[in-house]
Amino acid sequence: MRSNWQFAWEIFQHYLLSRRAGSLIRTVAWLCMLGVGLGVMALVVVTSVMNGFNDQIRRRLLAVEPHLVVKLKGADQPEAIRNHPLFKEVSARTNIQSDIFENQEVIIRTVDGLFQGALAKGVEPQTLAYIMTESKRAASQNSPASKNSELEPAPVTEESTTLGPGEVYIGIDLARMLGIFEGDKIVVIAPEALLLPKGEAPPFERVTVKGFLRTNLQDIDGNMLFFGRGKSFGAFRNSPSHEAGFELRIPNPEKVDTLKAELEGKGAEVATWIDRNSALFYALKMEKLAMSAFLGLAALIASFSIVTVLVLLLTQKRKDIGVLMGMGLSPQATRWLFVKVGLLLSSFGIFGGLVVGLVICFVVSRYPLPILPDIYYDATIPATVDPKFIAGILLVSGLIAFFSADRPARAATRELPAEALRSQRQSHAEHP
Repeated sequence: MRSNWQFAWEIFQHYLLSRRAGSLIRTVAWLCMLGVGLGVMALVVVTSVMNGFNDQIRRRLLAVEPHLVVKLKGADQPEAIRNHPLFKEVSARTNIQSDIFENQEVIIRTVDGLFQGALAKGVEPQTLAYIMTESKRAASQNSPASKNSELEPAPVTEESTTLGPGEVYIGIDLARMLGIFEGDKIVVIAPEALLLPKGEAPPFERVTVKGFLRTNLQDIDGNMLFFGRGKSFGAFRNSPSHEAGFELRIPNPEKVDTLKAELEGKGAEVATWIDRNSALFYALKMEKLAMSAFLGLAALIASFSIVTVLVLLLTQKRKDIGVLMGMGLSPQATRWLFVKVGLLLSSFGIFGGLVVGLVICFVVSRYPLPILPDIYYDATIPATVDPKFIAGILLVSGLIAFFSADRPARAATRELPAEALRSQRQSHAEHP
């Protein structure tokens, strides 16, 4: 004995896709499946591409940003931080990398008379080596080779990451803006020197550019220079814009809240890498939400064509519905029969679009194509499929398809079998 789903499949084949269904219903049915499929495909591809870009941004941030930045009350110089009990306690843990840093806002003046504000950061050689190594590793996955080879970062060696007195590394975009090349000398001035009385010479340092740093992050490449902590910029130790603290890197950067709560409980001021980039993450989240909402609305509008198809089908097959109900099929069973027909119609579009979208995402992630212009750091388009989001698409699409099919089926089965047959005879009498 045939099941209800087998009966629904036969109705779907003969009443919607076969020649006997009529050109109008058949055309609308195909357009319905195509529209739903395109909507689901676009939603999968666009969200996966946005996930890929977000993952790249997070990976680059983690390559450069410390996982936690800690500032101690009453310890604003590196020597005081090194002797602080909390720093000694944290540094003794084997699974945590700790480094003291110094930050100083500066104004850069080139030999050509160009000025630009920047942030100078004093680090240890191992910290600079870590940043350069991880940045190159993150960029090598999808970033094309730079066309300006003279501005490429030097190979990561012990010699290249050890900065002597008066030597700095500078962000590659900052170097391009100022026309700086390797070996150039630049003058660095503290920003408060602009407020000095006329005729008073401000404190400054003349440093040599040893190399360039490329992280593919605008805040780093376009605004920062690195110097050896304790070897340069000693004249700026008492500057109001000078600050010092220590950075921590842990094995799992996604689980920084526990350590943050522990350090804050001991009186430290702590900011995680998520806190310092909260505005960026919020913007990316809102962008993804807006794109998903608009594409979801497009898929929703396409799914409304299911209503059109079922209304046309139920209008043309009123006699058949009356016969089914007259033979003993209950109104509820009849309604569920045509709901299943609508679900079959939508499922072809949903799963077809899902499969095509996943194939496109696989091809894009497996064989990246350098098609973006040079204004972007990455010429390739990444794609990361989120299984939870795919499951959400299937669930929401299924619910929309169900309600789109249920409404016309419920309205059509409210008629009694005799009324359906009578209306069909009256239609034949008026149009013999």
